[in-house]
Parts: sequence; structure tokens; C-alpha cells
Amino acid sequence: MADLSRQVETRVIRSWKFWMGCALLAGLIWLVEANFGWNRIAASWAVIPPQQLAVAIALMAASYLLRALRFYDFFYQWTQGRFGALLRITVLHNFFNNLLPMRSGEAAFPILMKQTYAMPISHTGPALLWLRLLDLYALLALGFIFLQGSLPYPTELKLVLAGLVLLSPITALLLQERLRTYLRAGAGWKARAYGLMTALPGSPSTFLRAIFWTLLNWLIKLAVFSWLLSGFTGLTFVQSWSGATTGELSSVLPIHGIAGAGTYEAGVAAGLLMHGVSGADLLAASVNLHLFVLGSMFLLTGVFVLATQRVEKRNNRQP
Repeated sequence: MADLSRQVETRVIRSWKFWMGCALLAGLIWLVEANFGWNRIAASWAVIPPQQLAVAIALMAASYLLRALRFYDFFYQWTQGRFGALLRITVLHNFFNNLLPMRSGEAAFPILMKQTYAMPISHTGPALLWLRLLDLYALLALGFIFLQGSLPYPTELKLVLAGLVLLSPITALLLQERLRTYLRAGAGWKARAYGLMTALPGSPSTFLRAIFWTLLNWLIKLAVFSWLLSGFTGLTFVQSWSGATTGELSSVLPIHGIAGAGTYEAGVAAGLLMHGVSGADLLAASVNLHLFVLGSMFLLTGVFVLATQRVEKRNNRQP
């Protein structure tokens, strides 16, 4: 763990993007204080009942478990019988990814998988990229399905379009298999490319299960964020979905602040602007949602890391 921290720290601090991220964080702190005030930000949490906050945190915990289950299912050949260790890797990977700028935390996953399961980085790297593309698909697909309700066309057509969006990964599966067949008998770069493709789902059932776990995880996560945003802004749940989606999409930007500060708020605000939320309320809602994301991350990372460490120690003591 110490070696991983040093590797990630060295790589990040030497990057100019890290210092740009620091500047974005400082700018956000100043902007909130100058235009709204951090005391008012804290006071605006009064609209969220404690029971709702507790349910939201419990659902975020379920989201963590679903992410770990997706990895466990996807890498079952390597991880079988050691779900606890993979859950710890999942939460640490998420922790580094949220806290470090420019997706630097992605490096934690292949390093931890190599340390824990002896999985080669040449396998986990392409697999993680494929799963990240699946995350992007789930975000866009769920955003389209939920937000098309405001579009002026018949319900039947909306259902057909939603079905087509959900079935579209089948096309990717077919193309993947065609490409795998094309590369299988090749030499040189084709052989190397085929070697990388062994990290992708080897059967339609694995492919479809990965899509299922991904959609379910994002459905829960975006539902929690939309629920909270509707409380902060007074918008409907469906309207708030746009802000939750664009906030998460901001993480794919090439530059973002430490812990996503600044860019995450801008992403949430971009999705809420279309619904007429005022400037002050817009800033408060986006900052508060980000505070929830970070607060639940710190809490659940601590809980899951401690719990999985105890399980691993108990298993190691057994004969």
C-alpha cells in the first residue's frame, strides 16, 4: 500500500495538470465564499432530512458492492473465493480516482490487482479501459432514457428508442467477435492486438452480465444524486437527473481539480441550467452534491477497508 501511494504521488505531483487542479480547487473555495458563503452552504443541508441522508449513504454502499461484484464476476478466473480483497481494491481504486486529478487514480487498480492476485497489467489495463467505456455507455444511456420524457413525441416511440439504446451493446459484442476472429490468425501487430483482446469478455454471457451490473450500479448511483438534487433545488426527480448525469460526465475531462473540485460543480450546473435554477441555488446545489459524494466516499472507504481487512486476517488464521 505504501509503495502504491508513493508511485501514484510521484506520478501526479510531477504533472503540470496536478497544479492546475490545485488552482481549480482554490478558485472554487474563493468563488463559493465570495458569492454565497460557506455558512449558507452548510445551512442549506437543513432541507435534507437525516433519514433521507441515511438511506442515500446506504444506497451508495450498495453501489460500492455492485462495483466490486462486477469486477469479481469479470475477473472470476483470478478472484474466485476472495471477494473481500477485491472489495477493498474497488473502494481504494474509487478513493484514488475521486481524490486525484486527471484520472491519475486509475493506475491504482492494475497495481493493486497485480499485488493481490498476480494479474499482469497487460490484462487488467485493457479490461479496465473496456469497463470504463461501459460506464460511459451506461451514463449516456440512462441519461437519454430518463430525460427523453420531456421530448414531444409519442410514448410508444419513446419505449422503442429506450429499448434500442439498451440493446445497442449487442452491436459492440458482434463487432468485437468479428475483430477477434480477424486478429486470431494474424502475426506481428495482429498477434499483439489479439493478446490484448483476451482481456475482454470471452463469452456473450460475461459481456451481458457486465452490462447488467454496470447499468444497475449507475441506476442506483444516479438515482441517489437526483434525489438529493431535487431536495436542494426543488426540481423534480427526472429534471434533477440531468444535473446528476452531467456532473458524473465531467470526470472524463482532461483537466479537473483536486477531488474534482470546480469541474464537478460546473458539470452539475450545466445539467441544471436548462431547468431555470438561479445562480445562487445552482452553486449551492452543485457544491452540496459534491460534498455528499466526497463525504460518503471517505466514510464508506474507511468502513469497507477496515471490514475487509478483518475478514482477510480471519481467513488467514484459519487452517
